[in-house]
Amino acid sequence: MTTIIGRILPLKKVFRPSSIGTRSTIKYKCPSVGFSLYSPNPMKITRLKELLSRKSSQKFIPEIDALRFFAIIPVMFAHMSQAFLEYNVNFDRALIESESLLREICFRGNIGVELFFGISGFILTLPFINLKRSELKFKKYFLRRLIRIEPPYIIALILFFVVHIVMGSESIGFLWERFLSSFFYLHNLVHESYSYILPPAWSLELEIQFYLLMPLFLYLFKAFKFKYWRPIVYAILLVVALNLNVSPHLELSDYFKYFLAGIVAADVYKNIKLPKHIIWDVVFTAGLLLFFFYFEDWFLRTLTLFLILIASLHLVLLRQMVTNKWVTIIGGMCYSLYLLHFPFYHLVMKLFTNKLTIFSTYEMNFMFQALIFIPLSIVCITAFYLLVEKPFMVLSQRYGKSKVPKKVE
Repeated sequence: MTTIIGRILPLKKVFRPSSIGTRSTIKYKCPSVGFSLYSPNPMKITRLKELLSRKSSQKFIPEIDALRFFAIIPVMFAHMSQAFLEYNVNFDRALIESESLLREICFRGNIGVELFFGISGFILTLPFINLKRSELKFKKYFLRRLIRIEPPYIIALILFFVVHIVMGSESIGFLWERFLSSFFYLHNLVHESYSYILPPAWSLELEIQFYLLMPLFLYLFKAFKFKYWRPIVYAILLVVALNLNVSPHLELSDYFKYFLAGIVAADVYKNIKLPKHIIWDVVFTAGLLLFFFYFEDWFLRTLTLFLILIASLHLVLLRQMVTNKWVTIIGGMCYSLYLLHFPFYHLVMKLFTNKLTIFSTYEMNFMFQALIFIPLSIVCITAFYLLVEKPFMVLSQRYGKSKVPKKVE
């Protein structure tokens, strides 16, 4: 900014030496208009980053929050695109969905949910995979999950339950029935549809089912000390999940293969020493592109997800970019973003999309509005993250600390 102003008006650069205990500053004086500009204060930015950073009860692995970033941003674009087409009257939705490459790219962003499932399998397995069977204790595990996950979800669910009542979209009885089903994570099974109150909750229901079954899987993994026992169990679980059909709608067995990719990745990460090499940068980049945009076959998608998880932890050239503080901050906020972005986009699209349609093509209008409302959604939802999610995140850490302090990366 100072460079631009300096071309118009002469700026005089004045160095103000600091007094003891204070910071020196560079002040730009503009005699013609009588205002001054100060260089940014790095301390304020550092405090902001610290305020927004996620807290973890385990050893912090920045690459995992980076993966959360690569999962949540595509999902946000997918739902933004969906809301845009639902409320914008200037474009033929059927035509756009059948012919627009941009719409297809955005739609593929929904696959980010499967990346989330792989991340969950990884992080929930990691603390337990090398413990002996007698050392497995799950009281703190369940307590951490309860404190960490439930309050933000319930608050968001109540908030949008009230919004639906105010809007008068359905009868109170209908809404109450859907609210209770979502409250107990049963909407998928009971109603065979996405949650009416909070649609993104469909995947949380599967996550909760996995959380409840995870201790059973761990006991199963450690039933015998036979060297190849765990790989055999992994194969059996995969076959069972692929052939199990409890409900005609969404169920854990439909997505268990992605959780399993995370479980196996955690096992490999803990027990096989893999060198960091530039080849992992190639695997990571190619894997993300193939996972989101090319592979349809379940086996190739699952294998690619496993490779993405492993590669992300062994990057060389891309590590600094992938673990950038702002990337990991947004990734660390993904739970709040996931809970609230869908209704946020439907609200702003209903109010503003037609007013902001200023270009002739779908692609230009969507990108113009996405560049406004996706960053705006992150800023607005940050308030929910700071006021609701993070306090419970911090509270859950009291039940997750190891007796021996661990070095944080």
